[in-house]
Amino acid sequence: MSQKELAEGICTQATISLIEKKSKIPSMKIMMKICNRLGIRLSEVIVENDDQLYRTFKKIDSLIRHSDLAAANEIFTKIRPKQLRSNNDKKQYYYYEGYLQLVLNNNPDEAIFNFGMLLNQFVKSSHDMFAILATLGTGLAYERKQSFDKAEIFVKQAVATLHTMDAQAMPIGDDDYLQNEILIYASAAQLYAKINFPEEALELIDLALKKAQESQSLYLLDRLYAQKAANEVVLNNVQSAHDHYYVAYALSLVTHNDQLTAQITKEMAEYHIAPLQVAHEA
Repeated sequence: MSQKELAEGICTQATISLIEKKSKIPSMKIMMKICNRLGIRLSEVIVENDDQLYRTFKKIDSLIRHSDLAAANEIFTKIRPKQLRSNNDKKQYYYYEGYLQLVLNNNPDEAIFNFGMLLNQFVKSSHDMFAILATLGTGLAYERKQSFDKAEIFVKQAVATLHTMDAQAMPIGDDDYLQNEILIYASAAQLYAKINFPEEALELIDLALKKAQESQSLYLLDRLYAQKAANEVVLNNVQSAHDHYYVAYALSLVTHNDQLTAQITKEMAEYHIAPLQVAHEA
């Protein structure tokens, strides 16, 4: 494919030439469209100069996705500021610092500070996945502080920006992008459920489920069905709630998510649903 063919409808041929010569860093929007045209993953082209730091961030991300926050934090604390060379390094550093402060240490003020550093100093475009994650994280931090109005503002902003990105272009086969989408929808739904907007929560859960099902991904599927069931209980959709609790319970066993299994078992018992019997019958 020539530079002219690659650039058509996306950017100028000169821009493609500069990117190839590593003389220009394209916007995320342009990079996503280029990846789509080439049929490659975004993660294949965004690789840090410091391969060791790149692998470290990938390991932290994997541990967080598997809810092993203590191990993620142990690795994170070994990163030194002098290792952070690029903007992308700094975005990842402040995002993981904010996330771990919020979820592991239950320190929303420190989380807001770190997310703010990312958003105010290292983000050049709102169409940046770390910007969206930091915006969402800020909303969840305000939720921890019981500042629900502020929480809703930030969460709505994160979801709206994600909708815009998704409408424009999604990197083909990019698992990280997909999982971040699902995480954002699931986390936003959790907030809406907490502030008593179950219909809005269900809309977001259904979006996340659609993404997971289209890509045949199991990521957060057990949690999503558990969230769906809990919101349906609030809306008195009894049969649908029962059905989705059954699915969530079975998935939590498959994924060995013991903490979620225990939570689902407790909730099902409250609503007189017998998970063990259903599991054996299946």
